[in-house]
Amino acid sequence: MPGNVIVVEGDLVVGLSNLQVAESSIDLGQGIVLRKTYAHMAASFLMAFKPAPRGGYNPGPWKSAAGGFAFDVTAELLVPANLGDDPGGRFRIAKTIVFLLRLWVDPACTAPVLSNHPFGDLPKIADKETKLLPFEVLPRYFPLSNREGVATEAKIGWVRANWEITDLLIVESTEFALAVEALSTGQFVSKTALTLIFLWAAIEALFSPSTSELKFRVSSLVAAYLEPPGDARAGLQRHVASLYDLRSAAAHGKPRHEQDHLLGSFDLLRRILTKMIEKQKVPSKDDLERTLFGAGQADVPGS
Repeated sequence: MPGNVIVVEGDLVVGLSNLQVAESSIDLGQGIVLRKTYAHMAASFLMAFKPAPRGGYNPGPWKSAAGGFAFDVTAELLVPANLGDDPGGRFRIAKTIVFLLRLWVDPACTAPVLSNHPFGDLPKIADKETKLLPFEVLPRYFPLSNREGVATEAKIGWVRANWEITDLLIVESTEFALAVEALSTGQFVSKTALTLIFLWAAIEALFSPSTSELKFRVSSLVAAYLEPPGDARAGLQRHVASLYDLRSAAAHGKPRHEQDHLLGSFDLLRRILTKMIEKQKVPSKDDLERTLFGAGQADVPGS
């Protein structure tokens, strides 16, 4: 999701597209609610033919141009005004929950519009009291999806249980925050080579504070973090190393990756972040090296 902070005074209501909610309303705790709704947001292109006067608008006639975009808002996420220290904090919490909906429910979920009122109430509210802000309106150039991406009570239960620790990890760890941003916004980058570099920059930040022997170091530490000692760990290390080679080719202007390689990088970062969230900890350099050099998964703090 875009990184700039958007301030909406009072309740923050996030319009969600490409998300089907099984129940009419699902409680996420602390007054946050995910519920069904419907609204349609559309934007078309217009062309004027005379310059605008100072402080004014371009005079007519106007002509419609082809193109534009539109979104069906099928669900809304309400973050109440009494949550968080300020509007910026509520916006961060909303972004965190949208990220978790992508991570756990359906990666196709987007947040095209923000409001200060529930969308079902807007027709009855005066324009001067309404604030509607377009947010995620870029196309998904590498769209991810989940065939069973319905927000059921069971799936939302995982989001409910983990949004607070995820928000805390984002605040406390710049490396974790970068990885969340990479996974959440990678679909919106028009060049897949840049997406690949972005994803691997996040993995490197989490697993290699050193810049030496990056390929071996990163692939070994990732494999040790995700798998216990044995054939599965060795196989994952080789897989991660092969993906890293493709990242290096993209970074040096000679991309040779295919869609499956990019999908594999998305999936790898997803596995890493899911485990960190469930363990409620971003592993330190010492944690990772203890795992790699024989301490074992059970001996690593937070494992």
